Amino acid sequence: MAPIIAVGDVVPDGTISFVDDNDQLQTASVHSLSAGKKVILFGVPGAFTTTCSMKHVPGFIEKAEELKSNYVDEIICFSVNDPFVMKAWGKTYAENKHVKFVADGSGEYTLLIDNLGLELDLKDKGHGVRSKSFTLLIDNLKVIVAKVESGGECPLFQLETMKMTMSNLPIDLVERIVSMVPLKFMRSVRLTCKRWNGLFKSRSFMKMHIDKEAAARELGETRMIVMMDYNVYLMGIVVNENTSTESLGKLTCLDDSEQVKISQVFHCDGLLLCILKDDDTKIVVWNPYLGQTRWIQTRKYYRAGGWKGRDIYTYALGYENNSENRSCRSPKILRFIDDFKLRPENPALRYEIYDFDSDLWTTLDVSPHWRIMSQRGLSLKGNTYWGAVERNNYAPISHIICFDFTRERFGPLLPLPFSAWGSQFASLSSVREEKIAALFQTSETFKFEIWITTKIEAENVSWSRFFTMDTSYLDTKLSYKSFFIDEEKKVAVVFEKERKTICDLTHDTIKIIGEDGCIMKLELGEPADKRCWPLVCPYVPSVVQIKLHKGSKRKEQSD
Repeated sequence: MAPIIAVGDVVPDGTISFVDDNDQLQTASVHSLSAGKKVILFGVPGAFTTTCSMKHVPGFIEKAEELKSNYVDEIICFSVNDPFVMKAWGKTYAENKHVKFVADGSGEYTLLIDNLGLELDLKDKGHGVRSKSFTLLIDNLKVIVAKVESGGECPLFQLETMKMTMSNLPIDLVERIVSMVPLKFMRSVRLTCKRWNGLFKSRSFMKMHIDKEAAARELGETRMIVMMDYNVYLMGIVVNENTSTESLGKLTCLDDSEQVKISQVFHCDGLLLCILKDDDTKIVVWNPYLGQTRWIQTRKYYRAGGWKGRDIYTYALGYENNSENRSCRSPKILRFIDDFKLRPENPALRYEIYDFDSDLWTTLDVSPHWRIMSQRGLSLKGNTYWGAVERNNYAPISHIICFDFTRERFGPLLPLPFSAWGSQFASLSSVREEKIAALFQTSETFKFEIWITTKIEAENVSWSRFFTMDTSYLDTKLSYKSFFIDEEKKVAVVFEKERKTICDLTHDTIKIIGEDGCIMKLELGEPADKRCWPLVCPYVPSVVQIKLHKGSKRKEQSD
């Protein structure tokens, strides 16, 4: 049996025809009718047939006003018939104002979708190849609901029964049902109807999700955002004697069917800031749980002295700490370049901040007496921290520094409990969004240390040793870039590249390391691009609403 079209598929393109209001024959592609829209496309075996006329079509016509007021832009009736026959059939429904009747006169589109299991062979009854009764709910070319005739039941009836039954349920039950939908389908849920979209502003719904995540943690599962091979994934990791990982889905932050390549991802309170690999003219802030995005154009900067290269900026995502209501916090983005290490006589020095409320970048007056040494910062309670050194010193990293998004300024250098050269110092990690963990490994002794803050503020820090271990038994020094810790089980989960040869870092791996040594190694596979390092950060879904641009299109900013 041929496969049935599935949720998540892109609807096949093809040519159909119809007769317009001026009785002129028109042709159009299926993609042109459904691109950028939410469309119901329902197919029937034939025009003027008893079952189709009495059972399949009337329900859509009766519910058309309600469907269009809630979530649907177009309702299209499709059949293998002459377009003039379809026009005449549509006219028999005097009350019809919204259902468009289209034809696949030659049956070519029906033969195309035969591979999707929607073709119906009625040659033995003298009707040739027809379409099965089916209903597709399409969101910008992607199928988000697919119902195909089963047991003689009209797919319209199935679709409407599902929708009307959910609509009549008590709101608390609807919240419970929707809360069980996997994160990667949340955007489709929000687009289904206004009522479901409104759930994401409900305090009770928000509490339900917080409780759900807490229950997952109690069962030992840690939810992580993982970037591998320039894509972003949601992953669940359970650390025990049978440590395992589960991919909970590839996350997509675009409305179209193509995923951009993401070179960096930063997490702050359930929001992600994504830096594109091949486009430095824009960035995107994204709430994967709500399915909301905001594209932000970066400012153009022309450096004096004729520098023609592409500047590498450091980014951070944070927010002002002036609201107890997390859903009302307005995020900000810090973006800067300081290449003092490469060009100490004439460094490019530029610090700027983007405010979501004003929709503008503002240049900050910063005269650094320090150098930030880690490309990736750590966001904690709205502020961001990096490893740093005194500006004119050639010395190991022995401090961290904080950017306070409320005051929009950097704090003083704060001491680390160790000194480490760049290759020995892994990026910082958060512990339950309350503390900072710092990891380093010496080249000489292979001693592996993790420290956790007992107090962390923009201008004050204190540390406690989490554990120390000897990793000299490993074949090579860890090539880590990111990690997280399980405080209860007292282990570090390190994402790194496996060195197959001395010059070849080929496989992405996870190493779970405790005081007694390397507990387990898990293979994540060989990436298509070996230069892309796996990155990880803890993730808890957030109901923080991303504010849209005030205007339909913002003006380009530059110097």
